[in-house]
Amino acid sequence: MKEMYLTEKFARFIAETNYESLPESVVYLAKERIMDTLGAAVAGSINWDYREQIKLACRHLGIGNCGVIGSNEKVFPAAHAAMIDATYAHAVELDDGHKNAGCHAGAVIVPTALVMGNALGRTGKEIVAAVAIGYEITYRIAAHVNPAQINKGFHPSSNCGAYGAMAAAGKLLALDAKQLANGLGQAGMLASGTMEATKSGQRSKCVQVGNAAYNGIMAAYIAQTGMEGCLSALEGPNGLFNTQSENVDVEAVCQGLGTVWSIGDTYNKMYPSCRHAQPGIEAVLDLASENNITPAQVESIWIGTHKVAYELTGTITAPQNSGEAKFSLAYGSAVALRDRRFGVVDLTPQHYRDPELLALARKVTCVIDPDVQSAFPKKRGAKVKITLKDGRVFEKELYDLKGSPGNPVGWNELEGKFRSNAAAALSEEKIGAILSFIGAFEKQNSVEPLMNLLNEAPA
Repeated sequence: MKEMYLTEKFARFIAETNYESLPESVVYLAKERIMDTLGAAVAGSINWDYREQIKLACRHLGIGNCGVIGSNEKVFPAAHAAMIDATYAHAVELDDGHKNAGCHAGAVIVPTALVMGNALGRTGKEIVAAVAIGYEITYRIAAHVNPAQINKGFHPSSNCGAYGAMAAAGKLLALDAKQLANGLGQAGMLASGTMEATKSGQRSKCVQVGNAAYNGIMAAYIAQTGMEGCLSALEGPNGLFNTQSENVDVEAVCQGLGTVWSIGDTYNKMYPSCRHAQPGIEAVLDLASENNITPAQVESIWIGTHKVAYELTGTITAPQNSGEAKFSLAYGSAVALRDRRFGVVDLTPQHYRDPELLALARKVTCVIDPDVQSAFPKKRGAKVKITLKDGRVFEKELYDLKGSPGNPVGWNELEGKFRSNAAAALSEEKIGAILSFIGAFEKQNSVEPLMNLLNEAPA
């Protein structure tokens, strides 16, 4: 008997999995992921510099009847509506991710599942299953190709996310196993996105994450027609594993599929910045809060991190725009020390141009630390040393960030994060209605009421 390709193994899992297959813990986590991702998307819809431009561009690409977050218009085809919402979800760096893979599944999977589920009239249970499946496919691929994928210059969320989006969309379209395998193969041919967007054009990096949602939905619809896909897209000689990674253990990719769920490996971002910068930012925040440190007392701040974090976030001291502010470990640390926070408001010009913050950021030195580097990628952390002018020194080494699987936050704290993210866009009444709906998501017969609440322009 011919050995099955990974796309075929994944397809069988997708076809055979439904809401009743999910452990109670996975249902809870899927609802948590929906809430957290929607909060990030609402924040993106009002804070991203190019929120109007992405809608303008998509209006030229076709007419439909789907709405997008923060807009009263229902003029987009489902694939473009999901793309816009997914772009918003990644726009201010508040979306979740995998603890080791450097991949933001939620920004891609949740908008795909919600928009497609609404367009197709699916129930809450069906959408929860699609979300869990989408995370599983995304994470199993991303976890086995990284960090080599990043080191080779490919963006995990936009490449691996396309497979997960196809899985979620294909499940909601009720594709059979053969169609699903072809859809995954199509996703492999459509997937794209590079890490160069972290160096130039940071403010538009989120579009390639949104495009993963579009590509996944497109792949699912192509497969629905009966068109073949590249079944060897993952492990083939010129497939993802060999072009974007190296030495991938192909046999391990599907081990425990259907019994071991990866969604529990998700971290929550509590700060709007590149995840690699956050251990340093949080360590500075902790030291400043614990020791009542003020900017006037600081002589220097030394941050030792790993190579990926340094290359992505360790070289920008004076950000020139919101994109650079999200990728500046020095600036984020300065805000954390002075203001005892780092939030979406700190991505605005009046904050990243603040002379006092910039002066404090110039006192930050970022380096690659051998110990932190040796722990990467299994552990992603930072060492911080704050030296005061009176000679006192405060140090901290941090790996388990707040919100990580090793230091989790609960539903109530994520509700608080949602409220904070949505406060500038939605009334307290609407926020409460959205949270109540998500809390009982699996009991809903339709997600249209939720989408109508989200698809309204800010008052």
